[in-house]
Amino acid sequence: MTDKSVHPLVLVFYLDREMMKNHEIIKAFAESINQMIHIKKLNALALFMPTDDEERVECINPAIVSDEQFSKITKLISDIENNFSIGGIFDDPKEADDTQATS
Repeated sequence: MTDKSVHPLVLVFYLDREMMKNHEIIKAFAESINQMIHIKKLNALALFMPTDDEERVECINPAIVSDEQFSKITKLISDIENNFSIGGIFDDPKEADDTQATS
């Protein structure tokens, strides 16, 4: 069984699709969130998803999800890493470099 408590919280920001088309705004927003995560040394990763519905933030805590949900989450994170060339987000944090990007 995997020790889910060592994996990061996943903060999912559902943001207005039209706003996300403005690369300057989304870049500044993502950088500020990632900087806060880094400065506070949080074990978290931020994902930014477009939505046509209400904007919201959801938190996925791997320590409290079922094993089945955890498997789905790790597969989703792996797919995001592969499709967007983001390396090692959900790797074992004991092996990760402290300077690794979180988005």
